[in-house]
Amino acid sequence: MALRRLPVLMMALLFVDFIDEFASGMPTIGAPGLQSEFEIRYSTAAFLIFTGPLFVSWLLEPPLFLLADRTRKKLFVCGGLFAMGVIDLVVGLAGSFYVVAGALLLSGVASGSGVSLAQATLMDLYPEDRERVMTRWVFMGAAGDMTAPALFWVLGVFALGWREAFLATGLVIVAYAAWMVTRAFPEPGRPAEAAAEVGVREALRAAFRDRPLLLWLFAAWLCSLMDEILVAFGALHLRDNLGADSTTRAVILMALMGGAVVGVAILHRLLARFTPLFLLAWACVGTIVSYTAWLFVRDPMASGVWIFFTGVFEGCLYPLAKAQAYRALPGRSGMLNAMAHLFTPLDVVLPLLLGLLADRFGLLPVLALLLAQPIGLLAIATTRRA
Repeated sequence: MALRRLPVLMMALLFVDFIDEFASGMPTIGAPGLQSEFEIRYSTAAFLIFTGPLFVSWLLEPPLFLLADRTRKKLFVCGGLFAMGVIDLVVGLAGSFYVVAGALLLSGVASGSGVSLAQATLMDLYPEDRERVMTRWVFMGAAGDMTAPALFWVLGVFALGWREAFLATGLVIVAYAAWMVTRAFPEPGRPAEAAAEVGVREALRAAFRDRPLLLWLFAAWLCSLMDEILVAFGALHLRDNLGADSTTRAVILMALMGGAVVGVAILHRLLARFTPLFLLAWACVGTIVSYTAWLFVRDPMASGVWIFFTGVFEGCLYPLAKAQAYRALPGRSGMLNAMAHLFTPLDVVLPLLLGLLADRFGLLPVLALLLAQPIGLLAIATTRRA
């Protein structure tokens, strides 16, 4: 992918996704530790890690994103990153469950401001190369995903746990936020149709009547199923159903992240030969096959192999789907991310619902439901091609 040849600004913005995915691994991979220390149920853990932060984001992020289209995105990116780091430090140091819960509730809006607007800036700066830029974005995120379980593995060697992981992550993010403040951050230009005279209300009405845009926003939302949700419930599945210890869980989850790195690197090259929709359809098929196989294995080594191939295919889905959404609304990246919150109520309800289902029926049926992601995306890709 030759990331070393990319412009400094692009690399700085791309690395934001590495930071975000690295940070998001702290509560998901640390879910067993959080659950054990505070003696909470699966459903409570799902609320703290997913539902609560998403609800707060749903309330606060849309006006921030719309404002960012009219002001300087750098303020939101750097401020969001700094808030992410402080939140992780608070969680790592907190001795009270309520302090941990309060900090986690604010983590979503901090990440949304810092990370979503860094991605939006990239899409505005490179409008003709969105799919390739998105593969680079996901490549960095997958590398961050892989680093998170690696940190837990290293800490486990020294008999350290989730608190130390949060503290280390918080220090890294605060330092990076401080570095980003010193960087030049030119704002991308806007096309004529996105000029200031077009009111926000009028633009929103037009966007909500754009069926292809809404379809691709839904497609991008589907990609959240096999992200942190899979990591959190997968970690619990590996512990409770396969008997994997913390080190083995970390290695298997690293295989998932490593597969995603390989997958997006391959995708970056294939985009020069095949259309995005063709690649999206075949990545969905590969995800369905490999993930189904992973669900049925009971040997940790076989689990690591199949989850690696799942990562190879599944890692390609988000960049392809999200790039199509940006293409459907050029020059209004902040508004697009605000509109994406149309599906946030699903994000708010789904993890809690899955946690309740896991309490009642076990983890395996819940993990099987995540196949809705590749199946749904396959249906969208084939429909749009037709």
